[in-house]
Amino acid sequence: MSSQPLVSRLTQSWINERDKHPNRLHVLQLEGTNYNSFPQFVKQVEAIVGDQGLDTLINNAGMGVPGSLDSVTAEDMLKNFEVNSVAPLMLTKALLPLLKVSAARGKTSVINISSSIGSMSVEVPEIYTREIYPYCTSKAALNMITKRLSVDLKPHGIHVISICPGHLKTDMGGPNGAEVSTGVSGANRGIGLELVRQVLTTTHAKHVIATTRQSSHPELDQLRDKHPNRLHVLQ
Repeated sequence: MSSQPLVSRLTQSWINERDKHPNRLHVLQLEGTNYNSFPQFVKQVEAIVGDQGLDTLINNAGMGVPGSLDSVTAEDMLKNFEVNSVAPLMLTKALLPLLKVSAARGKTSVINISSSIGSMSVEVPEIYTREIYPYCTSKAALNMITKRLSVDLKPHGIHVISICPGHLKTDMGGPNGAEVSTGVSGANRGIGLELVRQVLTTTHAKHVIATTRQSSHPELDQLRDKHPNRLHVLQ
């Protein structure tokens, strides 16, 4: 199945956002695995940020190919590793001069979008790892890349982390995930009741810790009563 319709649709959505914020949002084209194009891309970014440097790099592009032990192929494994692991590393390396410029002035971060199924310590149902060898192993590699970058870039004042946004309703996440607006805005509203509700109902996390300014709230109390051993609310 061709990815062109998806690419075209996503590109159009970015163009629509750019038109809403013409002086703030800059949409640049980049093929993440075309490493020869990185120098030109860096020049484009530098022309925008100038002597301020780049204060935040979010490596969000990714892919996921299903593959059990019986069906997985070397081609699927290598492609997933290139897109999900190698490309973020090489792009970070290419943009490092601009990140260092920013770090000399203030807080600077590299944020890699990972997944809980790439974790060696987080317990997830076996079905989520057994059927997607290419994806989960490439995300595990990304986590180690994040760890190494965090050590190597710490002396330069650049923070590097991996985050898992959860199962969101995106083209890759499918229709059963949480709304993207919930995942994004909920994290900025204290307890984010809807976000917490989604985490409790769509994930297998043993413990969910949330913060709130209110010690009691009807919806919050209902959630606590429903999940007394999983939901921990701190004021």
